[in-house]
Amino acid sequence: MMKSLRGEVLGIVGGLGPLASAEFVRTVYRCATWEREQDAPRVLLDSNPAFPDRTTAFLAGEEHTISPLLEEVLHGLLERGATRLVICCTTAHHLLPRLPAELRRAIVSVPEVIVGQLRRARGRYLMLCTRGTRYLSLFEREPGWSEVADRVVFPDEADQDLVHDDLIYQIKRMADPAALAPLVLALRARYGADGFIVGCSEIHLLANALHGGVEHPGCIDPFLAIASSFARDAAGTGHGVGERIPFLPGALMSASTA
Repeated sequence: MMKSLRGEVLGIVGGLGPLASAEFVRTVYRCATWEREQDAPRVLLDSNPAFPDRTTAFLAGEEHTISPLLEEVLHGLLERGATRLVICCTTAHHLLPRLPAELRRAIVSVPEVIVGQLRRARGRYLMLCTRGTRYLSLFEREPGWSEVADRVVFPDEADQDLVHDDLIYQIKRMADPAALAPLVLALRARYGADGFIVGCSEIHLLANALHGGVEHPGCIDPFLAIASSFARDAAGTGHGVGERIPFLPGALMSASTA
């Protein structure tokens, strides 16, 4: 089996949806640097759109329809050489506590990264996530959430439906993210927020359309943070996988070791 020339190998559970995970791979390579193509970091993407809809399954109490499929993909990525795992679906993180310990140790938790980003951010941010993530209180269950909760605003029920149906699921149906950007800006203004949180992998496409794929004070994007941190670790300029430091951007990563 071919090995990475730069040590770290990122395994991605994709297809949830496929455009979001493909965009995440694009972000990883846009963040990475190399002199020769052969020195670029190795990424393993298992894009399987056949997974049942996470929001529908979880709100119906049917976690069993997804959990074994997720475990199978995660184990397969580790067997093929992945050193870190990313589940490119925030709602699917509802299953993390149910996964075996050896899988949980390798997974970069998107909610954990968001909490870390919010600790360093200033202002109030509008949460853009699926109905499943919202009504399962996924973020509220994350350790440290109480420290940052006062700077997060969730949309009301009607606007939550708007985010789910007219933003996230339109992107899943291949709508142009740039064409949906005015809706995000209007929601942000409606709630008096200084920015928005990428609480769903589809919103990462929208964030890239708005901010050109670079960090921006008006956007908390865990997928960009993970990509940026992995690129540094793969190049040998980060902390290294053995230290179990969450993937966080620049200042956040140094703060987490303080």
